[in-house]
Amino acid sequence: MECQFEKGVTRELLTASWYMGDLRFEAAELSGQQWTWMPGPGLDGWRKNTLLLFLIESGTIEIEQDGNRVELGEGSLLLFDGSIKYTQTARADSRGMILRVSKASLETRGKVLSSREMFVADAASPDVALLKSLIAGAAAYGEQCSSYGARLVAEHLTDLMEIITDDLAAPKRVTSSDALLRQAKRFIERNVANEQIDIDFVAAAMGVSRRYLTKLFERDGSSVMRYLLQQRLARANKILTNGDNRVRISDIAWQCGFVSAAHFSRVFKKQYGTSPTAIQRVRPGHSAK
Repeated sequence: MECQFEKGVTRELLTASWYMGDLRFEAAELSGQQWTWMPGPGLDGWRKNTLLLFLIESGTIEIEQDGNRVELGEGSLLLFDGSIKYTQTARADSRGMILRVSKASLETRGKVLSSREMFVADAASPDVALLKSLIAGAAAYGEQCSSYGARLVAEHLTDLMEIITDDLAAPKRVTSSDALLRQAKRFIERNVANEQIDIDFVAAAMGVSRRYLTKLFERDGSSVMRYLLQQRLARANKILTNGDNRVRISDIAWQCGFVSAAHFSRVFKKQYGTSPTAIQRVRPGHSAK
């Protein structure tokens, strides 16, 4: 990007950037500046691999891209593709923050954005207001938090991009079968504790038929319920090996969506060759189940 200051304006560029997980934050004082897109892939080819989420913190900023122009006031939130040439012009007392959001991260969540158009989020939406407040909080404390905390926050923020990408007025989405399968798996992983989850439950959440969802998993060499069982057992094994060894086996079964401790113990032993109780016994501080 190339920067030009308004006539008569002389100051240094005031910017800061940092990473939280795979999200890159960039905060800048933009008053009286015009930034113009320059040809090229960007450092490490970031332009083709990311989308830009622009939060206007103060002032007024105008973005022109591909024949379209938007004027953004304080609190506006804009989603656009930084690989397409654009010009950014800021008036007095303007500050902004840009998040570089990995396209690959969105795709693993079932989002494949195909539009070349800029999209301004609905400022009146409480969901959008929530997202903006979380971004502001992450920006305020992100540089000081641990790498573990930064990664978790980045994951949650990327998840919440659905507030924008799922908007009916948002850029047109193309959800491929592979992306839909990834999305379904992610949904299952997040709902393993729900005893009521089944094929119909997942299909309804994905907005597809039971038959279509079944075919997606069959093509992947699995099934919805088999994948669900694998995820439940994996979570249980993680709790047993890394969690509090005072937790009862029946509580672990409940946390992982099993209707009974007996059924849980049976399928766990079949999967791992040993019982949940045996795993707890080899750990210090073992207590009765």
